Amino acid sequence: MNSFSGKVAVITGAGSGIGRALAISLAQQGCHLALADINAESLEHTQSVLDSNLFDGGVHVTLHTVDVSQWLEVKTFADSVQKQHGHVHLLINNAGVGMGALFKDASLEDMHWVMDINYWGVVYGCKAFLPLMQNTGGSTIVNVSSVFGLISSVMGTAYSASKFAVRGFSDALRHEVGYMDNTLKVACAFPAGIKTDIAQSSRMTIDPKNGKSAEEIKTAMEARFLTTPERAAEDILRGVRKGQTRIKVGRGSTMIDLLARFLPVHYARFF
Repeated sequence: MNSFSGKVAVITGAGSGIGRALAISLAQQGCHLALADINAESLEHTQSVLDSNLFDGGVHVTLHTVDVSQWLEVKTFADSVQKQHGHVHLLINNAGVGMGALFKDASLEDMHWVMDINYWGVVYGCKAFLPLMQNTGGSTIVNVSSVFGLISSVMGTAYSASKFAVRGFSDALRHEVGYMDNTLKVACAFPAGIKTDIAQSSRMTIDPKNGKSAEEIKTAMEARFLTTPERAAEDILRGVRKGQTRIKVGRGSTMIDLLARFLPVHYARFF
């Protein structure tokens, strides 16, 4: 996809962070937008930013309050986009949440919560929008995983499982569309630490080994967030333009990818 001008993009998790930055960048490039988020107030704030003379008034933007973990809501979202936009050229399944807990302390409820949003939200998005993308020619799906879909960490059993699942699903879907001779492209993005509010909104338990509280862990996490959402959006859209299937996002993502490839067992010693 060499240009986004005149195209239609669907972005989930567009109320903040990477999703909002993607919306702003695409609007500035003349791309029509269907923006979804579970938080209607956050979506409206994204709209207000877009209205601040940042893009040509010819860009058509629609807002959709959607819980991506609920299939019927995602299907209704897709039906609404079809009515309001007609078709879709770019789908970015970006919505996601965080969780940190030792497996022995993690509740099954919280683990389902993470998987339902991070993994099933991606599956539902692809299932609902695929029919709108198959006949547009040169369309692209970007499923946002994480560098923790390349490596795993202590207290990451739930989060890494969800992001590894996104990676595996995206790889398999890419093979399938190729097998069916479809021109649709499927990419998976792997952000490193991005300066968003994901840490503060994460479900976190105390680390029993060092006694750090959930808030202390969140603060430590945020100190390692080195990349702005704007830079993350730039990396993702550059990857789409280049036709990449494995998009590294943010400072440290390439290094982590290399460690995962060449030290698949012993990479943990570097962290």
